[in-house]
Amino acid sequence: MHSVALRYLNEVARLGSIRRAAESLNVASSAVNRQVLKLEALVGTPLFERSRTGVRPTAAGEFLLRHVRETMTGYQRTLAEIAGLAGMVTGTVRIISLESLAVRFLPRAIEALSARHPRVTFTVLVVDPGEIAEELRSERNDFGVLFVDRRFGGMDVIADIRTAVGAVMRPNHPLAKRRRLTLTDCAAYPVVMLHDRWLLDAIMTTEFAKSGARLAPRIVSNSIEFMRQMMLSDLGIGFFTPVGFLDEIRRGELVHVPLAEPRLSDSRIGVLVPKRRRQSPAALLAINQIAAGLEEFGREMNAILSDGTSVSGIQPRSARR
Repeated sequence: MHSVALRYLNEVARLGSIRRAAESLNVASSAVNRQVLKLEALVGTPLFERSRTGVRPTAAGEFLLRHVRETMTGYQRTLAEIAGLAGMVTGTVRIISLESLAVRFLPRAIEALSARHPRVTFTVLVVDPGEIAEELRSERNDFGVLFVDRRFGGMDVIADIRTAVGAVMRPNHPLAKRRRLTLTDCAAYPVVMLHDRWLLDAIMTTEFAKSGARLAPRIVSNSIEFMRQMMLSDLGIGFFTPVGFLDEIRRGELVHVPLAEPRLSDSRIGVLVPKRRRQSPAALLAINQIAAGLEEFGREMNAILSDGTSVSGIQPRSARR
C-alpha cells in the first residue's frame, strides 16, 4: 500500500513546508522529500511549486491531493466498519459547528458520546457563517451543526430547532423591555458586531434604505466570547440567536429581544449531513445522538425563553442508516 506516501503528501500540502511536515510526522525531512520526489516521478510532473518560503500544490498536485484525501477518509471509514463488526466502534468523526453551539451545546453531546464509545475520536471545528458553504462542499467533514440555509444544496437536515436572531443586551438597557425590535430601533444605540455579518449585511441594506438609519459599531470582533464580555459590560447591543447566551439569560445578566425582520425572526439551526456521503459507523452514531441532543437542547431553550422573548420549535428527524 502507498499510505505512507499519501500521508506525507497530505501533510506537506497542509503545512506548506517539507520541514514542518517532517516535524509533524516525527520523521526526517529527507524521508518526506524522498516520498514526494517518488510520487512526482510516478505521475511524471511536479506536485509542488517550491520557493524559499515553502511549497504549494501545483494544479496536478491539487488533483492528486483530492485523491489522497478521499483515499484516507475511505480507509478510516473501512477500518471503523470492520471494528463495528466486532461490536467495538472506532474511528474519527469530523464536525463543523457555529461557535455558539461549540460553546454551549456540543461539549455535553461529545462528552456523552465519548463515554459510550471511548474508541471514537472527534475533530470539532468552528466555522464562520460565511465559510459554511465552502466547508460543506469540501467533503472534508462528516456533518455540521449549523444554520439551515436553502443555499446549502445536497444536504439532509436530520434535526433542526427554530430560533430567532435578536438583540442581546443588558436588562437595564432602554430597549430591553420591548417584545420585538427592528434594526432601525437599535441604530440609535451603540452596537457590537461580529466581523462576519453574512446574514445581517443584506438585511441591513434593505432596512436602512427605507428608514435612513445606519448602525455604527462601537466594537467589531470575530470572537463570540469577547462579544459576550462586551455585552455584559454594557458596551453595546449584539445581534445573535439566544443559543450561545442561555446561561446569562437564565441568570438575568442578559436579555434577548427578537428582531422583526422576517429572515431574522425565523431562523433554524440543524444537523446537516451530505446526501451522497457514505457515513462510517462512528459518524452515524454521532449524527443520531447529536440530533437527539439537539432536540433536548431545543426543549431547554424553550423553557428558558418561556416568557415569550424568542420563538423556538423543534422538528427532529431520524438519521439515515
